[in-house]
This record gives sequence, structure tokens and C-alpha cells, in this order.
Amino acid sequence: MLLRLAWSTVRHRKASFAGSFVAMASAQALVTMFAVVLDAGARAAPAQGGEEAMSFAVPFGFICLFVSAFAVAGTFSLSVQQRTREIALLRAVAATPGQVRRLIAYEAFVVAAVAAVPGCGLGILLAAALRAWMVGQGWVPDAFPLDFGPWSLLIAVAICSVTAQLAVRGSGRRASRVRPVQALGEAAVPSRRVGVVRTSLGLAVLVGGIWGLSAIDDSGGSDAANTAAGMVMVFMIAVGLLAPWIGKLAGAVFGTACLVLLPVTGSLVRANLTVGHRRLGAAVSPLALTVAFAAVLLFVPQMKWHEQERQDHERLVADYLVRTTGQEDLPDSAAGTVGDLPGVAAAIGVQGTHAMVLTSDDPLGEGPGGIAQAVTDGPLDQVLDLAATPGGLDRLGPHDIALSRSLARQAHADVGDTVWLSLDDDRTERSRVAAVYARDLGFGDLVVPRRMAAAHLLPGDPSILDTVYVRALPGQQREVAERLAALTENHPAWQVLDRSAHRAEARRQQDASTTATYLLLAVVTVFTSISVVNTLVMTTMERTGEFALLRLVGSTRTQVARMMRAENIVTVLAALLVGSTVAGMVLVTFSKALTGSPYPSLPGPTLALIVGGAGVLALVTGVLTTRIALRQRPSTALRDGG
Repeated sequence: MLLRLAWSTVRHRKASFAGSFVAMASAQALVTMFAVVLDAGARAAPAQGGEEAMSFAVPFGFICLFVSAFAVAGTFSLSVQQRTREIALLRAVAATPGQVRRLIAYEAFVVAAVAAVPGCGLGILLAAALRAWMVGQGWVPDAFPLDFGPWSLLIAVAICSVTAQLAVRGSGRRASRVRPVQALGEAAVPSRRVGVVRTSLGLAVLVGGIWGLSAIDDSGGSDAANTAAGMVMVFMIAVGLLAPWIGKLAGAVFGTACLVLLPVTGSLVRANLTVGHRRLGAAVSPLALTVAFAAVLLFVPQMKWHEQERQDHERLVADYLVRTTGQEDLPDSAAGTVGDLPGVAAAIGVQGTHAMVLTSDDPLGEGPGGIAQAVTDGPLDQVLDLAATPGGLDRLGPHDIALSRSLARQAHADVGDTVWLSLDDDRTERSRVAAVYARDLGFGDLVVPRRMAAAHLLPGDPSILDTVYVRALPGQQREVAERLAALTENHPAWQVLDRSAHRAEARRQQDASTTATYLLLAVVTVFTSISVVNTLVMTTMERTGEFALLRLVGSTRTQVARMMRAENIVTVLAALLVGSTVAGMVLVTFSKALTGSPYPSLPGPTLALIVGGAGVLALVTGVLTTRIALRQRPSTALRDGG
């Protein structure tokens, strides 16, 4: 019975559910796209790039899932708030709270089911476009098949349906709690009370976000970069939960300013902002999300790459690097072979591995860890300047290690301390911290002797090198380059790079990573922009009856439009302030963890583009929607909207 009523309501009140449908269809397309790519990656063979596709889609899909859930939750909650009068009528004709809650849940189910068809179809097309982009960028080979089964689509539909149900759960419970006698009065005058549970949860999430920022401050730059987007999610959840309070605060502050600056319509603007604080908070949230995510997703990689490039420039003092082209491995003997060439002052081989610093010799213990660089014997400081203390890093003893400054802080270790190191085979090694170095970004968190790492290789793992750093004697750089070129004739798989070629290759890798970031930024920005437009249209068209009443009592269309422009400006200013605060907190903490300075270097034009673009989008949407709402005659608008 209730399901039939829900279907009838959605079918006959398409305008009321249009915003929820748009948000649901967009979210369904986004979730379906990544579900299809993940399914195709799981089905693909290793040679077809399945693992690469999954490693790319998992983090991107998680961020997009959060953004879509945030937008869907806000839109559905706003839809329930707008239908308070209708729900009040149901309560007045003896509908029980449980029936009201189930009706709202069924309506969300109907909208999600209807939106699933176009959403899944668009998601499959977007997945095909994403596959073509990954092939074009070289992330996956041409042989990567877009092969997916029905389960991926069903899981995507289930995720969006559950999100919709969770979105209307809180609003439905609040709407169903109104007493039948008070129902119509509650609908006529929105309650200014904010739930204690919602407020408590919002404050708890906010405190958790602040604690997370302190954890970022204690971590290294790479860890901070991986955590930055997650911290934006945490703070935006807090913003969503505390949206009514944000609306109250913004209404009080900006409403007073409007009262002073607008002598004619200021009092009306202030009254609307005060009474409609929930509507204001709902409109602020998606716009703040757009600003916060755009700023963090754009600036964090730029800051990281800029600092990594600076550290790499200062760290690399070798004249040449010998690597493999990938056709065969670089053997351990390569360092000795290069070091025996005339004119070579130092040749140090390096292999990347993973290590963990333990607090005891317990092989099952856990502790901080990271990428470890196993170096061959020789004067390391002649090829790499790691800014190590004390006095640089010349040679490592058989049981000596060096820790990055961030890892040493996490492990509570200092120069001269004895620690237990866990390498590939999980066996522990008693080691002494010989140095702590600062230039770790893009290099690694530990430096260990090659002999120590070789003793912990797993059975069957080859003993090879990744790179050999070569330093020539003063004045013999050209001769060494010629001898290295002659050496590669006998070893075609070896590749020699000078400093400029090495930095050019690093910039190419940076460009590839930046392209992926721009793709994610574009997807998130488009979706959040749809959510912003959707929310502003819903909140404006809801007030068609209110506009009609104002015109019937003597207000002109110009005065009503001026009032709405003022309210839109307040919405934009509040959203930009909230979004900039969230982004600023994350970026300042990230900058401090990365560079030691709490003042991030942000390009002014890009920052202005983010803030200005979001503001213009919201203002234009508000102005156009107000014009559409004012086109109707007051009597017709009052009958349809009231």
C-alpha cells in the first residue's frame, strides 16, 4: 500500500523530486563507472593491466563515492524538509510515525530505482571513456578489456540505494515525530531547534578531524599528501552535520550586515536568513565542498612535487645515473663494474625495499616503516647529499642505518640509539641509528647497508640494483661519460642519465601524475557543481509561494529579486568562508609537515579561479532561478506553491 502511494507521489509530483532524481542519477553514473572499471580490472589478466587499473580506480573511486554520497544525502534531506506541510497533513489524518518514515523510505527507493537506469547507462559510457583515457596515458595496455558482469552494476545500484535510505533516515524520523495536533503549525513555521544527537555527532567528527590534523603534522610529507583528501572528507562530514548551526551563525552575522547595508530589504533578508537557517545550511554545504576539494586536490600535489623537485635538486650530487631500460635487471656487480672505470671517484648502487622500525625484537611486532634504500659500500655523501646529521653521511657500518627525520620522529629514535629493523623476510636485525637526514621526499625513509638487505631477501628473489650513482673526478666528467657510453654498448639494457636527463624524466612522471589528479579534480568538480546548482534550484523554487505573497502585499518583482540577490550573496560568502577554512586548515598542516613552514605557497590566479568560479556559479544559478520563479502570476504561484 505504502509503496504504491510512494510511486504515485513521485509520478504526480515530478517537480518536487526532480532535484533528488538528478543527484541520484549523477551519483549512480559515477559509482557505476568505477564499479565497472574495478570489475574489468579484476577479470583482466596481469599482462592486460588489471592490477594497474584497479590501483588507479580504488582511491579515485573512494573519493568519488564520498562526494556522491555527500551530495545525495544533502539533496534527499532537503527534499524531505521541503515537503514538511505534506507530511504534516498525513500526520493530521492519522498516519502513524512509522508509516510516515516508511513512506519517505519508499519514495527514496522509487527515485533510486528510476534513476538507476539512466545512471547505469551513463556510467558504462563513462567507464569506456575512462578506459580510453588510461590507455592514452599509458596506465594500461591496449589489450585491457572493458569486461564486466551484472554484479558490478547491481553493487553500484545497491550502494546508491543504501546511500539514499541513509540520507532520508534522519529527516524522516524528525518529520514523523511531530504530534498530529501540532503538525500543521510545525509545517507553517520551521523549527529552529537543532537535534542534540546531530550536534553531538558533528562536534565529535570535528574534534576527530582536528586530531587527524595533528597526526598529519607528525607524519612525513608523503603520508600527509595521502591523508589530505581524507581529512577534507572528515571535515565536510562535520560541516554537513553542523549545517543548521552554520546557517544560524551565518544568518545572524550576515543578516545584521544586510540590515545595515540594505535599508529597504535588509530587515526582510535578515528575517528570512534567521528563520530559514536549515535551508541556508543546506545550500552552503555543497558549495563549500566544491571549494575545499578543488583547493586540496589541486594544491597538495603541486606543493608536494615542488618540494620533491627542490629536495631532489639539492640531494643529487652524482654526475651520472646508470639504470636499466627494463629489458633485464641491473646486477649487483654493476656498481663494481662502473666503479672500476678510470676517472670515477665513487659509484654507489642502490636498491629500493621496505623496512619497519620495531620497538622490540618481537618479529610479530609493529612499528613505523617505509621505503628503504639499500646502498652498496662506498662514500655515499659523494653521490647523494641527504642533509644528514651529524656531519653528513659518509659510510655505513654493517649494522648502521640512517632514518629520515619524519620516521625518526615516529619511531622516537635519535642518532646513536639501537633499534630493531624488520626487512623483507620479517626477521629482525639489531641496528644502530648512525644518522638522521632531512631530504627524504622522493627518495625513502631509511638507508641500510646492501649486505644487510641481501641477507633478508626472500627465497627466489634476485639480488639486483635499481640505480648506480656515479661521481666523476674533478675535470673528468666528459671522459667518464664517454666510458659509460662505451660500457652500455656491451650492456644494451643499461641506460646512462646525466642530471638534466634525470630531472627531465622526473618532470615527465610529475606530468603523468598531475594529469591523473586533474582528471579526478574535473570529475569531482563537475559532480559537486551539479549538486550546487541542484540545491540552489530546489531551495529557490521552494519559495515560489513566499514570493507570491510578497508581491500580493505590495512588493515589486525588482524588490523580491534584490532580496534574493542579497540572500544568494550571503550563501556564497558563507560557503566560500567554510570551504576556504576547511581547505586552509588542511593545506597549512600539510605545508608544515612537508616543508616545516605553515605558510603554503599558493598561486594567486589559481586560487582566485577556484573561489571566483564557485561564487559565480552559485550567484548565476540563484539569479536565473529567481527570475524563473517570478515569471508566474502571484495568484497562480500562490495556489501551486502553497
